[in-house]
Amino acid sequence: MGIFLDEPKFPVIDRSPSAGTTVGNFNFSDYLKITAITAGSLPVGYLAGGSVHIRGPSMYTAGLIGLMGGFMFAYQCSAGRLMGMFPNDGEVARYKR
Repeated sequence: MGIFLDEPKFPVIDRSPSAGTTVGNFNFSDYLKITAITAGSLPVGYLAGGSVHIRGPSMYTAGLIGLMGGFMFAYQCSAGRLMGMFPNDGEVARYKR
């Protein structure tokens, strides 16, 4: 766990959430982020594959990279809400804190 230089601006649910807690805290917005980043990376990969024979594998590779990037972005947002760094009204209501 790193050192925070800023104090949390919102109620803290879990100061050091585990991976399971963070993934379990994903909401609709987080899944939408994963989907949007993955969907946006597919045409970029397709267009980046210049040759006809490389376009398919390039698209799949870019899709996997987009999926991983989208997951990491959603994970960061979910952990930030649990640690009180981002607005977390839904989490406060859910966890009754």
